[in-house]
Amino acid sequence: MTGPIAIIGYAARLPGGDSLDDLDGFLADGRSAVRTHSREELLEQGIDPAEIDRPDYVPRSAATGWTVDGAKHIDMLSTRERRVTDPQQLLFLDCSVAALEHAGIPPQQVSGQDVACVGGVGMGLYAGNDLSSWFTQHLRHDRKLLDEAVPPEILVGNGSDHTVGRVAYRLGLTGPAVNVQTACSTALVSVEYACMLLNAGRVGLALAGAASLYFPGKRGYRHERGGILSPDGVCRAFDASADGTVGGSGGGVFVLKRLTDALRDGDEVHGVVEGIHQGSDGSARASYTAPAYDGQLRVVRGALRAAGVQPDAISYVEAHGTGTPVGDLIELSVLDEVFAGRPAPLPVGSVKPALGHLDAAAGVASLVNVLLGLRRGAMPGTVNFTRAPDALAGGVARPSAEPVPLRPTGPDGVVRVGVSSFGASGTSVHAVVSDRAVTVRRTGAPASGTVRATPVASAPAPAAAPEERPGTTAGPTTADPGTIRRQVLELVLDRIASDRPTPEESGRLGAVDLGLDSVDLLAVAKVIAARWAVEYDVIDMLMFASIDEMTDDIAARATGEGSS
Repeated sequence: MTGPIAIIGYAARLPGGDSLDDLDGFLADGRSAVRTHSREELLEQGIDPAEIDRPDYVPRSAATGWTVDGAKHIDMLSTRERRVTDPQQLLFLDCSVAALEHAGIPPQQVSGQDVACVGGVGMGLYAGNDLSSWFTQHLRHDRKLLDEAVPPEILVGNGSDHTVGRVAYRLGLTGPAVNVQTACSTALVSVEYACMLLNAGRVGLALAGAASLYFPGKRGYRHERGGILSPDGVCRAFDASADGTVGGSGGGVFVLKRLTDALRDGDEVHGVVEGIHQGSDGSARASYTAPAYDGQLRVVRGALRAAGVQPDAISYVEAHGTGTPVGDLIELSVLDEVFAGRPAPLPVGSVKPALGHLDAAAGVASLVNVLLGLRRGAMPGTVNFTRAPDALAGGVARPSAEPVPLRPTGPDGVVRVGVSSFGASGTSVHAVVSDRAVTVRRTGAPASGTVRATPVASAPAPAAAPEERPGTTAGPTTADPGTIRRQVLELVLDRIASDRPTPEESGRLGAVDLGLDSVDLLAVAKVIAARWAVEYDVIDMLMFASIDEMTDDIAARATGEGSS
């Protein structure tokens, strides 16, 4: 990295608050969003009673309040696309649009621009012994949906490869769209990659972040002796009694720009990435998923070099801090070595006891915590912390349960905070983030030169999905022309997002005019074959001048009156 990068906007949907201001108050109050789910709640989520009643089942986690139905920025998606798409992808898209708006950039303004999008989604790390995903927990049990679907829409909707591609497609971004998957360090690695693209001059603006949800939304986990999950569902990062971490869900996206460009354009700056460095732990660790002392040491020192500062310039470190005894011990030991010789102790904390460990989006929670802390002028204390392990009690790195005021440690008057994110994949990353050029957002008083976002017109509420009835696709149904027309139009309109035409208007339009692509047509043809035993391929459907013409053909062929 060759120059500082400004964070000019961001959006996050995390446990503890539906807005940044709500989250700020929640963290400042020292509360934890990790909660116990009742047996009734777990049963309502569809969890097997036998699983809930196991003696090793811990019914605790932290969940975001975000839902697909409540998302504010995915109106460009059709009802059908929302149903078949992994909500993690939808959360990432929702946060991307919201982050642009927070940056004062109308989303339509980036269409056709070389804007980068970098990010990834979760891997279901806290699901227990099974692989938990939207597909395994929901779609594969929806027989009607699968019967009416074709492989491409299911694969695209549920493959993590398509997360950032979906954003680039929907927003019209023509810069690099790169999916990142490095387990728990995914979010901060995405930020690092975006910084590289900006400093290379490849793009002038970048979106970076991650999203991680577990399915169902309220669930616990099985505790296994020697595993990373806490036996009582309480994360005690850096505490002498730390015995594991607890899962959380959420996500967020950051809008990044070269600092020189941001100052030139009068952008509001929420934080500055002074330096950031990532690397692989290699083979110098006890096992593939074990934390590595040397790997962490390299990235922390690398970030300080990239920022051009000495260890005593850091006011605070937002650590990875998972609450696992070995992980915490190694992380504090690394910080003790890097920051040895400081004239004052190094305050250290972790947001995970408050919001849970967000898997691929863990770095989102950490970086948001830092940005809110820079705005507030203090970092919150680490929830559930009482005292450090005896072996580390005398080190320079000092965790604290009390809020930590952020004060400059050098003559330039800049507050600099370190942020760590370490992946079970062995990819580690550390960033130095400062309040240089930061302007505090005040209600009704935007920073000088800030461009306010143009509100995005709300699309009509999506039509409710048709009621699922057994046998809907089991065989041919009535060939009554009126019924055929109505049902075909339902299939078509389900695949159109905002500005949907009326059924009358739709009937007079062709497939291309309605914006249906080949995947849409394949899926519609599959349902037509199941309901009326009429076979079409994509070319056949494109040849019809209108949907009405196609429904007339279906009725004629279904009754044996048309051509075969």
